[in-house]
Amino acid sequence: MGVIRRQSLKHVSVSLIGLLVGAASTFLVYPHVREGFGLIQVLMQVGLLGLPVMSLGANTVAIRFFPKFQDKLMGHHGFLPLLLMLCGLGFALSGLIAFLFWEQYMQRVEHNAPLIREYLWIAFPMGFFSVVNAVLSMYSANFKRIVVPTILIDFSQKLVLPSLLMGVWQQWITLEIAVWGMLLHTFCVTIGMILYLRSLGEWHWKPDWAFLNPSLKKELMGFISFWVLGGFALTIATKSDVFMVGSLSTVKAAGTFVIAAALAAIIELPIKSLYTASVSSVASHLAEGNFKALGKLYQRVSINLLVGGLMLFGGLWVSIDSIFELFPKSQSGEMAFGIWVFFFIGLSKMVDMSTGLNNYMIFYSQHYRYALISLLIAATLTVSLNILLIPKIGMIGGAISTLIAVVFYNSFNVWLVWLKFRLFPFTKETIMALGVALMCFVAASFIPHTGYYLLDILLRGGVFAAFFGICVIKLEISTDINTLAKMIWQKYF
Repeated sequence: MGVIRRQSLKHVSVSLIGLLVGAASTFLVYPHVREGFGLIQVLMQVGLLGLPVMSLGANTVAIRFFPKFQDKLMGHHGFLPLLLMLCGLGFALSGLIAFLFWEQYMQRVEHNAPLIREYLWIAFPMGFFSVVNAVLSMYSANFKRIVVPTILIDFSQKLVLPSLLMGVWQQWITLEIAVWGMLLHTFCVTIGMILYLRSLGEWHWKPDWAFLNPSLKKELMGFISFWVLGGFALTIATKSDVFMVGSLSTVKAAGTFVIAAALAAIIELPIKSLYTASVSSVASHLAEGNFKALGKLYQRVSINLLVGGLMLFGGLWVSIDSIFELFPKSQSGEMAFGIWVFFFIGLSKMVDMSTGLNNYMIFYSQHYRYALISLLIAATLTVSLNILLIPKIGMIGGAISTLIAVVFYNSFNVWLVWLKFRLFPFTKETIMALGVALMCFVAASFIPHTGYYLLDILLRGGVFAAFFGICVIKLEISTDINTLAKMIWQKYF
């Protein structure tokens, strides 16, 4: 895991800086412009939810089929233009679907969210550029390059979005200008990704249609057919909460939901680096039939993500009351509902992290069609529960719906990976990590509140993180974490 570890460490470093910027924005800017923030988040969700359809599965084809096309001397046999062609066709298909159902959707949401009727059309060009960016990012991951795409796509957004909304809050610019600014940002990121791939020598534009023999075409079409439906079901099951809260409640409620979910997203800090750096290895091991190496990677990523997630979730939850006291007092009433949004979304993140790479192992294997069953059930669960719960208990209902869908979906995939590969993500170290986290949480909970919110967060969260980290290292729960700790100790001490 040498290359994976190096790229993961760089990725985490960038993510930590982004985390600080995002935290400042979440506490200092977004609560003052929750309606505008909610609107932009709903618009951005169109690209996220429509990714499988808008790209015709190119985001997963980029990883799943790269080993078959890989040959730098031959420009990878036109793999990149194939991916971008899929994006173009997918966008045209998405536009047709949106045209057919546009008015019915607008009639349903315009009463609670009139801003959606006014601005939703901008979501489609914004979504197209976002989809292309996601596909180019996955393509670059094949070359173990994940840091620069993260800076261009994620980190830059953490700077641009709060800057624009700060302007709206201070009445320097209108909300309309802020929305157009986000569209311009996604376009500029696309240009940046193209220039980056060119600098790597991996922008191969010449198609090689002769390489697509009948057997490969058939395999590609089967995978794309699955992913358009299955991938869309997956995003509906796990990522539709913001869009549905904004549609079934209010845009302002969606803003509050996203702020609370943004805190929960801190828990995912280890996930993005390890997932992005590991997915190409999953595809390679599956292509080579090296299940021994795949099993080791599966368990190592699972325990690493679980430990990282437990440290962050436990440290945040033990301090959650003090954290929410940092929001402006004028917003405290509505923001209080965000505590339980954080809890349920946080639990869903923990479930996803603890099961490791199971989803990718299914998607990039010959058994990917079996996942369609769980995806469709999970999507149906999400939509049904959202429609049932959001009107009754508001945004918390959206968070509960997401948790239930994530638990079902990951449980099914853990069982499927075991059935097909006889590989399991959990070991005795999994139980040890959970037990240690619970004990450290109880210990940190006894620390009395001082009345100074920042100090309380540092004390309670810091004590939990310190005790948990020490126990993880002493008990050797994760080989990789112990190796990293030794490297840091030898370098600085």
